[in-house]
Amino acid sequence: MSNLQKALNKPGRRANSAVVMGAILGDEGKGRITDELTSYFLKKFNKVVVYRDNGGANAGHTISMNGKKIGLHQIGSGILQKGCVVVLGKGMVIHPIDLLEEIKEIKKVFEFKQLPAKLMIDEMAVLNLDTHRAFEMALKEGKGSSLGSKAATGRGIAPSYADVLYRFPLRLRDLYRENWKELFKEHYQRYNSWIKGMGIDMKEITVRRFGKGEMVIGSERIFLKNIEAIRDELKQYVYQMYEYIKKEWESDTPFIFEKAQAVGLDQRWALYPDCSASNCCIDGITASTEGIVNYRDISGKFGVIKSTYTSSVGKRKLPTMMEEEYAQVIRDDAYEYGTTTGRPRDIAYMDLVMLKYFCKVSDIEELVFTHMDVVYDNPVKVCIKYMKGNKESYYRPDQEFLNDILPVYKSLKPWKKEELKEVKKYDYTQKEARDFVDYISEFTNTTPVMITFGPDRDDTIII
Repeated sequence: MSNLQKALNKPGRRANSAVVMGAILGDEGKGRITDELTSYFLKKFNKVVVYRDNGGANAGHTISMNGKKIGLHQIGSGILQKGCVVVLGKGMVIHPIDLLEEIKEIKKVFEFKQLPAKLMIDEMAVLNLDTHRAFEMALKEGKGSSLGSKAATGRGIAPSYADVLYRFPLRLRDLYRENWKELFKEHYQRYNSWIKGMGIDMKEITVRRFGKGEMVIGSERIFLKNIEAIRDELKQYVYQMYEYIKKEWESDTPFIFEKAQAVGLDQRWALYPDCSASNCCIDGITASTEGIVNYRDISGKFGVIKSTYTSSVGKRKLPTMMEEEYAQVIRDDAYEYGTTTGRPRDIAYMDLVMLKYFCKVSDIEELVFTHMDVVYDNPVKVCIKYMKGNKESYYRPDQEFLNDILPVYKSLKPWKKEELKEVKKYDYTQKEARDFVDYISEFTNTTPVMITFGPDRDDTIII
């Protein structure tokens, strides 16, 4: 029995369930792995639920089929596979206009009349609107703009989640109330007042939309008109999800929980303010499913890493930042530019001290190694120890603490990436590649379950 099979069927856990998390700083290939697991389950079952519980249009993952590919943001992976049910959960923030544009783009690129998978959105998911994006842009551009606001993606994610804390969020179900116009007018006026207080006219702020570039948010009348235009079309995807999730979780239907962002972007564990506003860790699943799924019962707890390096977008300064000449080679070879923002990513050596910490705080038990083909003739350096002064140190989610950390590296032998495509079983993989995977797994007290070495499904080896 493979490590993957064992991970998905642990004694005392809910069988055929898995969570796919970014184990470090995001962009590790979670969507690709979710798609792989969906395909794996559909060979044995006639249905798979893929549930996303956090984030919104700030996420980005690329999926491919028949030589065509698309960058998705709000819609979970598995959407291209018949038999899959893609659920956008309560813990997400949904931009309804962008979501419908994303659906249209999927149909256009892959020439579908209908989505192959069934899409279901929890009516309790919070709305992410142009007003939130305008507010975030005002924070970025206005007087006294902070480091935190400048690090944001411009998708208005944090203001949407802040509405929940302020106790006046708009949820999907509010789109279909009799007094919906009054609710959305009140929302617009509130944000208009806040932005006016910064000395900015909200009507003139440009916000980014999926597939349409920048657009002016416009007046209250235009705002309401844009919302009204999508209500009927969106309604077919909006459901009361509690009973459905409860029924399916208590059945034998395979479940894949697809996290957005990564553990190292969670506000509790990140190098603040370079963090996301949503719960990027495994415990967010319990809240999003309203307690139906206890995250401790999930069988496979997969953390996804880029095998030979780490990428980062933001203001953070990692202890293991790579020399720019070498970093640019990786950036170009692996196209290390943000799916959502297009920003070039910083490149760092793999930091095992940080990775071990993130595995601990988000209960990661298995590792998936992507980008195994990003390897060159020189040794692969990994950070195995932090030094602070003359003493060994540790990771803390505090930029000031990490500023004077000195990394200690270990060099591991490289492998021939061309030969990875020639083998189908892990036992036949080159010794250098297996030694690398085993070393990182042992260091982090995890079990390896899969490696990938290219964008296609065939570029995968199950361990």
